[in-house]
Parts: sequence; structure tokens; C-alpha cells
Amino acid sequence: MATLCDLATRLPLVIGNLLDREAKLKRGRFREETMTDIVTAALAAFAGPELVISYPIEKDTGADLDLRFWNVEADRSLWVRIQAKRLNAAVVQNRNRSYGELLHRPSVTADYQFRTLRDTPWPWVPLYLFYNHASVAGDPHFRGLVPTVCGANLAYASDVAADLESKLAGAGATPRTGMFNGRLSLLRRHFFGLEALLCPGGGLPGTTVPTPERVSAALRDRYNRRDASLSDQPVGEEILRRLSEPLTLMPERGSDARLQDGSAVRVDQRLKNPTVTFISGRTKDRRTPNISEVAPQRM
Repeated sequence: MATLCDLATRLPLVIGNLLDREAKLKRGRFREETMTDIVTAALAAFAGPELVISYPIEKDTGADLDLRFWNVEADRSLWVRIQAKRLNAAVVQNRNRSYGELLHRPSVTADYQFRTLRDTPWPWVPLYLFYNHASVAGDPHFRGLVPTVCGANLAYASDVAADLESKLAGAGATPRTGMFNGRLSLLRRHFFGLEALLCPGGGLPGTTVPTPERVSAALRDRYNRRDASLSDQPVGEEILRRLSEPLTLMPERGSDARLQDGSAVRVDQRLKNPTVTFISGRTKDRRTPNISEVAPQRM
């Protein structure tokens, strides 16, 4: 039987191959929303008492995805907000490929989208999910490097935002968007894999879904990981990095957001983004919701 650890390995391969095939499409390219729908659909295969997917009522939900890792018995939750960005089509050499929407603004008066994600309020951990072509991941320029480029890479929104802010600061009042698409070759140093969320610690002992404690440990490890591209990184910078670790990386106790009884796949009009809840530490009392595997229902 397939596991979420298997999915963490296979999903980047599927996404990478799909992006490679879009050149044959007559109606353009795959959007971030399409790829995120694929991610959610793949998770739906595991829907049941330990994994619940809740969709907002809006038809167009965008490319954002929320994850909640909930240990019922320990009364702890970890909340992750993901925003997806895809690699541009092949119009330049693979080493120069970039993410064209990182400097997106919803309107001329709105702030940059990357700042909105970076400043996501408590209790969320904001991450980017970058979709990459398989041909790029396998390119000799990237092959064998650490962090590894694959079809789906995660990165902390704060790290990506710091790079973009640095570029904007040096561009003057009217930056040309094309200058700041965010080159893969530059952002790669922030990457880590889906296993941090779906298979933390290399496995799921004693449970079929990741616990908030294990996901927290995996995310903290990625956050504090030494940048392999900076062999002469000062010790002081490493210490500062550890001291700046977001408090939201620690599971929150006493959350009042108990999931309601209902089906494993449901519609919830209160939500803005599709939300996947991983339920570990199930109890036999009312603390644990009763989840049925029936047709989706509206909350």
C-alpha cells in the first residue's frame, strides 16, 4: 500500500514530467493552480479518519494550499501556508530559468505578493512550493547539487523574500520586473523537499500521517541547515539564523479549531484556501472528530 512517504518521492516526478509535456499543448501552459490541484488530488487518495481535505466554496481557489498537522491527544497543531510558483517555459538556457510571478502584485495599489506571504500572521508557517520541469532537474548544471532541484521544491517565504528585497533595494524606484523573476540558480540554495512535510525524519513510525512534532523538527532542521554554497559562512551568521527561528515552527498547544464531524472530503464556506488536516494521536472520546468516507458535504 502506498504511503505519504511514497507520495513525497513520486509527486515531484509526476509534476516535473507534466511540465515537460506542456510544450505539446495547443492552449498554453499549466498554471500553478492546475499543479496545486494535482497535489491536492494526490493527497485525496489518503483521505479518511486521519486525513481530511476541506475546500472553500469558491470555484477558483488559486494556487495557495493550507496544511494543518494536528495531534489530538497532545492538543498540538502546526499550521503551514503554501503558495505555489512554477518555473517559466524554456526560452533560455536551463541555468537561467526563473519564476516569473514572484514579483506579482494583485493590483497597482497592492503590495508585492511575496511580502504578503512573508508577513502571514500567526500561527502560520509560510512556504513557497516551486514547480520545476524534469528536464531542468536533470540538467547537468543542477544534477548532483545540494540542495537538490526536483519537480516540487519547498522554500521558506522569508528566505525568498530576503533575496527579492535585496534586489529591489538596488533597483531604484521603478524596477523592471524581468530583472527579478527569481532565477532558479539563485533560489536553489533555499530549497528542500516535500519529505519535510509528508515524510519527516525519513518515515512515519506508528502512524500513517505525520505528527506536528515530527514536521516541526524537520522544518526546524531545514531552517537551521548550514548553506552548503557558503563554505566560509561566518559562525555569527549561523548563530543569528538560529536566534531568528520563527516561533510558529513550534507546535501550538490549546488550539480551539477542532475539526467538525463529517466526511473526509468536504466543502467549508468559511475557508479561503483548500485545507488538508493531518490527524494524529486520535482518541476514543469527543476530542477526535468522527470522519466518514462518504460524498463531500458542505459545512
